[in-house]
Amino acid sequence: MDVPSTTTTTEVNSFKNLNAGKKMLRKKRFKEFSQFLPQLELEPSQQPSLVSDVLEEIFSLVAEADTHSSVYYYYDNVALKNLHSCALVNRQWCTSAVRILWRRPFGPFHNGGRKLITTYLRGLDVEERRDLKLKRIKLPTVSPIPMFNYPSFMRHLDYGEMLYAVEAWCAALPKRRPHAVLSVMRVLLRLFLHNSGPLSSLKLSSLGEDYHDEKVMILAEPEIRGLITSVRTLSLDGFDYNQHGLLVRLPDLCKNVEYLQLRGWYGNQDTETSDTTTTTNNNTTPLQKDAAAISLRRLIKAQKSLITLDMIDCKAYLGHIISALDTQSISLRKVKFRLVNFRDCGPWDGLATCHRLTNLEFWLCKGITQKMFTPLINATFPELEEVKMLQYGRGCEKFKTWINNMNGTTIKEDAVEDSDDDSDL
Repeated sequence: MDVPSTTTTTEVNSFKNLNAGKKMLRKKRFKEFSQFLPQLELEPSQQPSLVSDVLEEIFSLVAEADTHSSVYYYYDNVALKNLHSCALVNRQWCTSAVRILWRRPFGPFHNGGRKLITTYLRGLDVEERRDLKLKRIKLPTVSPIPMFNYPSFMRHLDYGEMLYAVEAWCAALPKRRPHAVLSVMRVLLRLFLHNSGPLSSLKLSSLGEDYHDEKVMILAEPEIRGLITSVRTLSLDGFDYNQHGLLVRLPDLCKNVEYLQLRGWYGNQDTETSDTTTTTNNNTTPLQKDAAAISLRRLIKAQKSLITLDMIDCKAYLGHIISALDTQSISLRKVKFRLVNFRDCGPWDGLATCHRLTNLEFWLCKGITQKMFTPLINATFPELEEVKMLQYGRGCEKFKTWINNMNGTTIKEDAVEDSDDDSDL
C-alpha cells in the first residue's frame, strides 16, 4: 500500500522544524554562556599578527617541499608558479608570497634575470644612482616605484647566477662601458647588505675560463664582506683555478658555516707529469693545486660548529678534507658522500674522531679500501642511527659487515653492477 504524499510532506516539515529548534537552542545557550566570559578589548596595535606568519611558513613549505636532498636549492618552475598564484589572492597573501619569492631571487629557473636587476636598481638611493651615472651607466627610471622593499627580503644568494643576470643587463645597455658589470655588482651587493643584513646561505660555482678573481673577489672587499660573514649554509661547486683567490680568503671570511656542500672538485684530471712541472689543459700549476687543497682544509678547520658535510661528485682533495674533520668532532652530525671517488685518499682518521655522528651515507662511491675505513671500525659512534650505502660491484665484505653491525641488523644489499671494481667499493 502506497504512503500518501501528505504524510511524507508532514514528516519532512516536522524534521525541518526540529532542526531549526535545535539551532535556536544552541544559539541561546552560547549567548548565555558568553556572558560569563571576560570581555577583551584589544587596541589595533595589539591585534595578533599570527596569520601572516603562518601564511609565510605555509608558503615556505610549499615552495621547498622537494628540496630536502640538497644543502643549497632553488625554487623550480612549479614552486614559482604556485607562489605567483598565491600572490594574486589578496594583499596579505601577496606580501607573504613575495617575501618567499625574493628570498632567493637568482636561480636557473628565473628567466627574467635582467628584470630582477632593473627592479633592484630602481630602489637605489640618490648617492648610489649618482655614482653609477658618473660612470655613464644608464639607469632605469625611478618610476614605477616598487611595491615592496625587495632587497630587504634577500637571504640566499647564488653568486654565479647573479653575475650572469648583471652581465645580461649590462649587455642590453645602449653603450657598453668598461667595468660596468663590476660597478653594478658592487652597488647591488651593498644594497643587499644595507637592507637585509648578512646572508643565510651562499653558493659559489665554477664560472668558466673567462671569469677571473676580480669578479668574485668583490665579496672580500671591506664594504661588502659583511654580507657573507654570518653565512650558515655554504655550497662550493668546484672553483676554477683562475678564481682560487676567493677560496684562499673564505676561511677568514666565513667561520659560522653549519651546512657545507662540496660538489664537483676534480683537481687535475688530465695531467702530464714531468720531473720539474705539471701541466694541464687549463694551465694549472702545482702551487695552485696545493692552494686549493690547503684552503679547503683551512675552511673546515675555521668553522665554529659544522653540523653537516655533503660531498657530491668529488675526486680530489679528499685526504685534506677528511683529515680536517677532527676539528669538528663535537658538532658534526651528518656526513654524506655521493658519487665520490676515494682513490688515493688515505685512512679516514679525521672522520673516526667524529663520535657524535647520527647519519653516515655512501651513495655510489668508488675506490674505498680496507685501509681507509679501518679507523671507523676501531672507533665508537654511540649516537649513530644508521649507515646508508648503495655500492658499486661486490664491495668489501668487512666494510659491509661493519655497516650491518652499526645498523644492528643484516641489511639487504643494494648493488650496482660495475665490472671495473672487484676489490674496492
